Amino acid sequence: MIKSFQLDNSPFIVGLMGHVELEAAQIPPLVEAAVTCLLEIKQRLPDTDVRLMFDVRDDASMAIALATLGLEISVDALVVAPAPARAKDLQNQPQVHWIEVGADQPRSPQDILIRRASLLLACWDGHSSSRPQDMADQVFRFLGAAGNQSESVNRIEISPVVDDLEVTVRQVAWVPIRRGADGAFDGVGQRCYLLFAGDNVLEVQQSMPSSLQRRLADLNEYNAEFDRVVADGGLVRSQSLLGDSAAMMALSNASDLENIDRQFVKADSLAGYMQRRSDRLFNAFGVTAFAMGLAYLIYDKITESKILLMFYVLILFASLLGYYFVQTKRWFGKYLSYRALAETLRVRFYLAVAGVDRGIHGRELIELTGIYRFAGFGWISIVLDGIESGAAGTGESNEHHAVRARLVEHNWIEDQYRYFVRKVATMERHSFWIGRLRSGVFIAVLIELLALFMFGGALHDIDARTGVPLKNVLTFCSGSLAVLLGVWELHQNKMAVRELLWQYRNQLRQFQRARKQLQRTTSRRGRDAIVEQLGENSLMEIYLWAIHRYHREHAPPAAAL
Repeated sequence: MIKSFQLDNSPFIVGLMGHVELEAAQIPPLVEAAVTCLLEIKQRLPDTDVRLMFDVRDDASMAIALATLGLEISVDALVVAPAPARAKDLQNQPQVHWIEVGADQPRSPQDILIRRASLLLACWDGHSSSRPQDMADQVFRFLGAAGNQSESVNRIEISPVVDDLEVTVRQVAWVPIRRGADGAFDGVGQRCYLLFAGDNVLEVQQSMPSSLQRRLADLNEYNAEFDRVVADGGLVRSQSLLGDSAAMMALSNASDLENIDRQFVKADSLAGYMQRRSDRLFNAFGVTAFAMGLAYLIYDKITESKILLMFYVLILFASLLGYYFVQTKRWFGKYLSYRALAETLRVRFYLAVAGVDRGIHGRELIELTGIYRFAGFGWISIVLDGIESGAAGTGESNEHHAVRARLVEHNWIEDQYRYFVRKVATMERHSFWIGRLRSGVFIAVLIELLALFMFGGALHDIDARTGVPLKNVLTFCSGSLAVLLGVWELHQNKMAVRELLWQYRNQLRQFQRARKQLQRTTSRRGRDAIVEQLGENSLMEIYLWAIHRYHREHAPPAAAL
């Protein structure tokens, strides 16, 4: 197992599509507009690998790809064998990655591009045609809707107020191709952005949507933070999902598994790093709150020393300064987003091992839960786009399928089942003893209050051998216990222990149900359906838990409108 970190960047993939009817003389202005768009994206992602994915059979896309070679932008060239002669212009270029798509494979270059790209750069005239799979259809498919093959229904409506709608996770950067009355090429229009606004309707925004700007900024911060923390030596490497399994490395999609694993290790390690810091912060504020309460009780019941007042004020202002300083670090919010990403990658890894990952795309669940609308979460879908497989699935023998099934059941289902059993049992024991301790503190406070009520006058005249009346000592003790109980409840609330136990129980039920179903199912299709359903349920639980935890510390997105 690899012990050190690989500085694996989480890329931002721009898919490029263009009209095929353009003549050579009409391509240069299109190249200039597309390169300008790519430069704007790269400027917003200085620490992130920007990749341009395109089909080498398109002349305009080929020209744009050649123009980007000097822009620190990598190129993913989708090649359908046999490769066209013009593809030789990209050979021997170190920043070009070739993705071969067999002519007999059911997945076309456009399918791969739509599945893997996070932003579509469309060089398009804005109209549909009678041809199947035309540009209009590709644009609507990318945005998550199927456009009809009719020029009258695929229309673009200009709307000046679409920036904050965030109807879909993805957008399209549009380089408009203008045409004259006779349909001939008439130049290139102003670059803008397209958003899906309803059935067969698109809306246009002239500048980059603020939602896309935030996602780019968050993605770049994620990559930059990983590099920085690794360089500082403060990151503890998480365990690889691949481990030492030679069986996994022998699978036909081993390269895809390695890619997912690298991204998982990165996200899981950063999530642990942020969790440790946020937990220390919550613990520190709990100690601070108890110290302030204790100082006030000592001042009020034991001795009226000005030193205690100064100590109280010092803690108060130090806490305020510390709060305003550390809130800019966003440790807790980053922990939630990094953890959601890491657990999503874990699920996607084992779905890929099972060979059923192509039936699930996390983007749909991200849109369904609305988690992408929460600050700091929208960029997750970009990382998930980058791990999508570029190859089409092929039929495997029953023997190979059995190997995949054993790996998934042993390394994922059984392992996660045992993990959640341990976690639930530990947290339930913890909750039981905490409940007992809480009851004991409550009873102790109640006894002290009864003693003060019944014998308060007599206790006031009894010296506790400290120069302080016994009544004050008992009042101080009961007050200290009450403060301790309150601070503990605040700490438990901050740590969201109840929500965590709820999430662990839900996940345990999911894996427990899958184990039983797999024991009773023998058909290949039925077992695949069980694993696929488990993956979907696990992803939903992950996102719902993250949303619940986010609500504990932040207002929901609608509250900011």
